[in-house]
Amino acid sequence: MLYAKLNEAGEIVDVATQQNEEYTKLVAPDDPVVAGIVESKLDNSDTQELLTTSDQDMMRVLEDLIDLLAEKRLIQFTELPMAAQKKLLSRKWVRGVHNGSNDAILISEELPPEGNDSLI
Repeated sequence: MLYAKLNEAGEIVDVATQQNEEYTKLVAPDDPVVAGIVESKLDNSDTQELLTTSDQDMMRVLEDLIDLLAEKRLIQFTELPMAAQKKLLSRKWVRGVHNGSNDAILISEELPPEGNDSLI
């Protein structure tokens, strides 16, 4: 997602990947003005930082999507590859610890060793 910073005339003057006090308007990446700004940023700045921020945002979206699909019983968490299960559980645990959530203690602190398909 991209958010635009507007000038007094309501024109887009800059874009960012995260919303804040200055970057408030959600914009489409294929908007010609937005595309031009992104292109100039890619030419002038470290593209790795832009990709990293975007990847972090996308990872959170995917985590939430997997949680929603499992909650609605459209997929079973155990159907995911073991490596994906481990990564998702460890990220959920870290996020819970970071947010001070008591749910973090419900997840085992020790993940199964590689090659062991038993989980919690």
